[in-house]
Amino acid sequence: MFEKDAKEAGMKQCAVSSIGIVIHDFKFGGAERIAIRLANYWAEHGFAVTVFCASLVGEMRSLLSDRIRVVCASPSLSRRYGSMYRLGRLARGYFGSHPVDFCYIPGNYHWFVTHELARLPLPRRPVLVTQISSLIYKPGRSRFAQALFNLRMRYLLKKSDLVVAMDQQSAQESNALLQRADTVVIPLPALEEKSVPPTPPPSTLSVLAAGRLTEQKGFDVLIKAFAQVLRSLPQAQLTICGEGEDRSALEQLVQEHKLEKSVQLVGYVDNIRPYLDQNAIFVLSSRREGYGAVLLEALEAGRYVVTTDCTPAVHDIFYDGVCGTVVPPNNPQALADGLVQALRKKPDITHLVEARVARFRINVGAQMYITAVENKMKAGRV
Repeated sequence: MFEKDAKEAGMKQCAVSSIGIVIHDFKFGGAERIAIRLANYWAEHGFAVTVFCASLVGEMRSLLSDRIRVVCASPSLSRRYGSMYRLGRLARGYFGSHPVDFCYIPGNYHWFVTHELARLPLPRRPVLVTQISSLIYKPGRSRFAQALFNLRMRYLLKKSDLVVAMDQQSAQESNALLQRADTVVIPLPALEEKSVPPTPPPSTLSVLAAGRLTEQKGFDVLIKAFAQVLRSLPQAQLTICGEGEDRSALEQLVQEHKLEKSVQLVGYVDNIRPYLDQNAIFVLSSRREGYGAVLLEALEAGRYVVTTDCTPAVHDIFYDGVCGTVVPPNNPQALADGLVQALRKKPDITHLVEARVARFRINVGAQMYITAVENKMKAGRV
């Protein structure tokens, strides 16, 4: 952990002074939220940060600091097939005329931007830093689909100066696929530098889940599992924070299982910490995830976690079963069993969590990005 004065001095002495970030819009998404957190931190510490976007729509727009310059495509672009190609071309035009030292491309969805920015002539091209935000080898993906993904990744990231993975396994897979040996591991900077101390779990039989209401997040599996939980623990309550296209289907599922008094969908919230403090257990029911930033937020609050084996984070954080239980994805019975056991025990893990989440704080990750870019600038690019 850096001392504040030493850390700020170190950041100011590095060669980087200007940073670009490209995101499509401000709709809630894990990669976009991390990009906003990094942008705010860098701007707060004296870097000139520009966010280039296709649209200003989205619930996270208000989270971006006023210190950051926001440049939006005109006319704006909604998310649709081909919009990322156009955003990449527009970003290339903008940063070709308004150079920055490096450009951060947050996650798989934005990889087209890397390809387009790489077409800039080297003297005007920023150092391209591309994040891998989701699994390279997703469970259930067909051989043909995986082959197409591999070709896409090789093509789009071929000229990325830095490729960033959030865990060692993904870094190894990236190196093998891209035929390079320098994929950088930077832990997901999902947490603030300082936070409210963790709180002991309440005595209630209450469970919290959070995320976009989409097929990926497995809330349909969670609702079916919770119907089984209530057979053993009739007083149990489930709160789901998030918004998305599956809301109507999930509400119908709640009605089909007669769970209206036990399951609540509260919509999007800017900060889930108050909900974490009010609930005893956190559950992640996803079918697949990148690193699962919400797991880190739950641990930071001192909440025991029940999670599916949907993300590399489970192997990094829950390897010993002390702070969480891991169950197979897409399995309502296994998820229900894990929840019942956790609600009955409600272990107090508040004294353990800081050691597990320290490396995921924004000051650590933000400095690692700056250091990696500085090293690349010193080494030169080809």
